[in-house]
Amino acid sequence: MKKLLPFVIAALMIPSVALAKGPPSGTPTNHGKAKVMYVLKGMIYGYTAFDSTTSTPGSITIVVNHSNRHGKLLVGQTISISTGANTKVLLQNGVTSIAATAPGDVGMVKVRASRLAFKSATLADVQNALLNQPAFQIIDSGPSS
Repeated sequence: MKKLLPFVIAALMIPSVALAKGPPSGTPTNHGKAKVMYVLKGMIYGYTAFDSTTSTPGSITIVVNHSNRHGKLLVGQTISISTGANTKVLLQNGVTSIAATAPGDVGMVKVRASRLAFKSATLADVQNALLNQPAFQIIDSGPSS
């Protein structure tokens, strides 16, 4: 028993030493705010594409009729969202271009932006979160029937 005691003590010390050690060097400790997808559905119009020669962002205007929970405060609002070089545009149902003026086409705009505190966010907070965030995807389903 006396010979076994030093081994038991050493075995108990190994996990405590491993747990006391911090994260490996170079590991970021602040990961920033999580990003979520804001899915906005409604009437879209006024699309301008990203200009790659001057790096000028484009834009799309949407009258939000429905959204996922992240953008629920935007329902009933008309907002303009920037478009970037990686914005995907999908035209469905034989549509060849997005409507230039209101009332526009039925469509959807998806934007990846910072997640907000769900219960305490205000309309201004959501608008600021989407400000300068390029649209991830634009889907145009054509004119309303």
